[in-house]
Amino acid sequence: MSFIFNFIAAFVRKMLELLQIGGKLTHTLSIYVKTNTGRTLSVNLEPQWDIKNVKELVAPQLGLQPEEVKIIFAGKELSDATTIEQCDLGQQSVLHAIRLRPPVQRERERKASMLLEEESSPEEPSKPLNETLLDLQLESEERLNITDEERARAKAHFFVHCGQCNKLCKGKLRVRCALCKGGAFTVHRDPECWDDVLKSRRIRGHCESLEIACVDNEAGDPPFAEFYFKCAEHVSGGEKDFAAPLNLIKNNIKDVPCLACTERHGSGLSVRLAARHLHRLLSRLLPFASQRAPVYAASGLWLHTALSGRL
Repeated sequence: MSFIFNFIAAFVRKMLELLQIGGKLTHTLSIYVKTNTGRTLSVNLEPQWDIKNVKELVAPQLGLQPEEVKIIFAGKELSDATTIEQCDLGQQSVLHAIRLRPPVQRERERKASMLLEEESSPEEPSKPLNETLLDLQLESEERLNITDEERARAKAHFFVHCGQCNKLCKGKLRVRCALCKGGAFTVHRDPECWDDVLKSRRIRGHCESLEIACVDNEAGDPPFAEFYFKCAEHVSGGEKDFAAPLNLIKNNIKDVPCLACTERHGSGLSVRLAARHLHRLLSRLLPFASQRAPVYAASGLWLHTALSGRL
């Protein structure tokens, strides 16, 4: 009898999620919540909800109080005030719900992280990575002197080649533990260049994907992060979903004129060429190039995406 009741209740709840007054579809997200005890919960979240609402929804199902739970996503422990909309989640994305460790253990891990040069404590809840990460083409000095207006424009955006979509797509940066490949991983700092993302053993963090935390060596040093990319244009395939990053396709945050048409476009292919290769490139672009002499910026040659496919 209880099975029939639960089935009917789930059916009615699903219908209410799909329909609003007037018959319009809602923007409800179907999300999986994984724990480090092996459980996976399926929940439905509204974009305007905050992480505190998520904790209140998930905690009773784990036998915990909301204040005993922390939510981890894409390398960050999310603050209670962070909204679902800010997290750049897609349908069937995965959040991680982890029970807070005892205060003594948290303090010990905080002190250990402070011993690592240029690493900060991972225990401080924050905004999601997509909100805090600056464009990886910025130099260190540019990051230090950036204004609030420039920061908004320099927010990181990525492009990938998606095998499922079979085209160039917008991408999402994700992170997991390099040892156990679990996603309940908090980074000690944001990536600051493409080497931080593409090369191994660059950024450490704390892994809580398993009940016993991962360590990198016998000395107990925290493990390293492993970054990877997902397509932002189709339903998530879980934590094993992967798309190839196209690190030469970038947002044109420095207003570099296009090599072919000399206009300043929003995104394009950034190219660094030796002088001996420049003649060959220009000869291939000649049918499409402007009669005006293009202006080249110190950061390299720039070709916007509409023309880069012709090379």
